[in-house]
Amino acid sequence: MDQPKKMYIIWSIFALFMISMNLRASITSISPVLENIKTDLQMSSISVSLLTSLPVFCMGIFAPVAGKLSERFGLELTIALSILLIGAATALRLVASIPLLLLLTAVFTGIGIAIAGPLISGYIKKNFPASSSSMIGVYSAGMGIGASLSAGFVVPVMHAFHNSWNNALAIWALFAVIGFIVWVPIIKTAHQRTMTEEKSIMKKSRLPWGNRYVWLLTIIFGLQSGIYYSLATWLAPKVQEIGYSATYAATAVTVFSITQMIASFIIPMLINNRSNRKPWMMLCALFSFVGITLLMIGNIPPLISAALIGIGSGGLFPITMILPLDATSTPKEASQWTAMIQFGGYMLSGFIPIFVGAVKDITHTYNIAFVALLFILVTLMLMTLQVKSKKQAASSLDEEIKTLGA
Repeated sequence: MDQPKKMYIIWSIFALFMISMNLRASITSISPVLENIKTDLQMSSISVSLLTSLPVFCMGIFAPVAGKLSERFGLELTIALSILLIGAATALRLVASIPLLLLLTAVFTGIGIAIAGPLISGYIKKNFPASSSSMIGVYSAGMGIGASLSAGFVVPVMHAFHNSWNNALAIWALFAVIGFIVWVPIIKTAHQRTMTEEKSIMKKSRLPWGNRYVWLLTIIFGLQSGIYYSLATWLAPKVQEIGYSATYAATAVTVFSITQMIASFIIPMLINNRSNRKPWMMLCALFSFVGITLLMIGNIPPLISAALIGIGSGGLFPITMILPLDATSTPKEASQWTAMIQFGGYMLSGFIPIFVGAVKDITHTYNIAFVALLFILVTLMLMTLQVKSKKQAASSLDEEIKTLGA
């Protein structure tokens, strides 16, 4: 491999990492200052939960749009534009002094994430076909670090700006600025290539609605995502309910995010050359189950619970992102499968944090709602038994191609 090509690959990995940092920070920064927002804007638990649920719904609703936009503007440029949208919406939180405007910023960040997510999977399939699991690890680690930094520093930043949560939430738009800058060379290189390959990859984007296996992966993705966003929203308030300070609660969210980031990077590396994903999914779900149970019992330091849940969530997300790459053969198919999985999955998962908030308002405790999260985890583990190995998924794809050819 010549030196320029090697440098381009290294830069591509770095740019992918920096872009990925934008895909969770605008959501995870909310939880540590949730009580401040509720008090200042006089919002209920249900309404404030929309700050994380609305982006998730939008990530589902607008995921199918990603392919259409990519057809028109190109894969790399569309990713860049989506990051700019996330950054602009995050910066708008600086002046969000009424609930409606703050909720609108949540909508627009969700749209940006919805567009970027499926296209990044297509980008990985296109540029790193032999090491897609490892690159999903880089992608997940970028999201994890962005989430960790935003969750861990949002309270100190708020204090630095005289207890202004507006400033503390808006500052994470810097991630988008940096991400866009490092992504510019990727856009330029893409424009230098012939467009023949791009058109064959992205033309006539259609979601695989009739494929039963995609629906299975969609539900699994939705359940794990719903658990993650419920905990991203309600972990800090739950820790405060036990009797800990807001600073300690923010630390718990940071531990959750850091362990998630580490797991999301290491686990895809470990399974890159392994065909069977099921044992790893079951193990990760078990970590989350134990962590949530210990958090409900309350006798164990919440930091331990947060770490266990972080390992579980950190492993489940990248594996569910790897599964559609296992079952597809081209970047076009990878983007289509990912778009459908995120469309249905995020629509499903968006209801779960709202449900947790509603149960909290009714029962005045998080424990009953967290029991529901345990049932969801059990359901996820049962559905995991139906997941195909990499070889089985590839074999099914070959049979489908032969059937279509006949």
